[in-house]
Amino acid sequence: MIMKKNLIIIFISGLMITGTMSCDKILDAKPVTSLDPTTALSSKLGIQAQLNGTYAGLKNGNYYGRDFVAAVELLADNMKRVDPATQSGRGAGYDVNQPNYHINIWTNAFKTINDANIVISYVDGVVDATAAEKASIKAQALFLRALVYFDLAKSYGYNPGHIVGSFAWGVPLLTEPVDDLTKVTYPQRATVKECFGQIEKDLLESINQFNVTGVNAAAGEPYRGTRGAAQALLSRLYLYWGNEKLPDVITQSTAAIASGIAVFQPTASYVSMWAQATKPESFFEVRFATFAEAISTPDNNSIQAWYQQQKTASGGNLGWGDVVIADNFMTQLEAGDVRAGVILPYARANGQQVNQTNKFQGTNGSFGWSDVPVIRISEMYLNRAEAYAYQGAAFEAQAQADLNTIRNRAGLSSIYPAGQALIDAILKERRIELAFEGQRWFDLTRLGKDIPKETVAPIPFTNYRILPPLPVADLQVNKNLIPNQGY
Repeated sequence: MIMKKNLIIIFISGLMITGTMSCDKILDAKPVTSLDPTTALSSKLGIQAQLNGTYAGLKNGNYYGRDFVAAVELLADNMKRVDPATQSGRGAGYDVNQPNYHINIWTNAFKTINDANIVISYVDGVVDATAAEKASIKAQALFLRALVYFDLAKSYGYNPGHIVGSFAWGVPLLTEPVDDLTKVTYPQRATVKECFGQIEKDLLESINQFNVTGVNAAAGEPYRGTRGAAQALLSRLYLYWGNEKLPDVITQSTAAIASGIAVFQPTASYVSMWAQATKPESFFEVRFATFAEAISTPDNNSIQAWYQQQKTASGGNLGWGDVVIADNFMTQLEAGDVRAGVILPYARANGQQVNQTNKFQGTNGSFGWSDVPVIRISEMYLNRAEAYAYQGAAFEAQAQADLNTIRNRAGLSSIYPAGQALIDAILKERRIELAFEGQRWFDLTRLGKDIPKETVAPIPFTNYRILPPLPVADLQVNKNLIPNQGY
């Protein structure tokens, strides 16, 4: 049987044990290449290099390196593109939800999952690592596998509470490593709920491994998985899961906040924290530790280059700034909201006045070179507030308290809405607080909402463009895959 090249890349990534350097001491091994997996992965050096490679999978330009943040924001209503007179073409198609301009993480995500599977499978056999070191490595790999599977499930399938028709498919669940050609399989898609169950299992086991005596889970290091990060991601998962998991949202949000991994900043530090290389509010960030790890030509292709244009002293420009803040978003801001401090007015070459986000500032030392926040502590208060609010009047005081924690930190007064007005207020704060970080699209789709747009008609939730297409090459090779409807 003739194998398509990308299928081999996805499932046989374990044949080449690769890695990208991290600043973390537990991940300081040099990459190991072209070794037999059993030999390479029986040592601490080899397994740490393989874990590095798993982290590196998150940095792809289709993933957290750019598109899973900036392009995803364009799919919803927080962002728009600048006038045609000064457009570079970046973001074209996403802003009008053109068919086939969508999330495209499938291939890279499954390679990253296989990298994690290899770590999970081999780590217990490492001969020169302590029990705590093995537990830490396994915990991180489980966290990473859960994160990637969650991103796949929420991207390629409908939320379990808002299935359109009877199309409940998520993505294939692969938890065994494929490290030689004989192990290649052609799996069917699991349901989204089955995917959520596997993600939950991974995160609970990750937390269990982080609890092993001697495993370090320090604050100030959000570029690697920790117990707090796993609890925070579990909180997010349970919120997407719906009514049956609302008490668990509260439990995991509370545990994550108490973990100390991320530190909620005071009003005076909100704007300045975005200028720090490592955000104190982050449970987890995708780290670009060296300039070589940044996306190719960051002046042109990074998140910052999509979101910002800066005039240089010589009269030139850095970045394209094609993706700017939508007018309808600006109307959501109340007077005195300190979060407006990460919004920069800017005049384009044709005189168009736009608003740019400054959440990605090139904080690692040059334009376009920034770490990417994936989970922040603000989300935990908002997750918990939403979970309280859905449970009715008996929990409204708790929901209002969490809502006002976010509002007060933003320099705004407390409010005390009830019922649907309380839920609406929480969702509004969520939109503002997490804006430009790649969450708005998923907050709309997890709730089964139509997608409002700045420049075109709203996209009905029942429209096939809510889900992305599966890669054609995978559909051709794996006949067991069911394509998403409409493609």
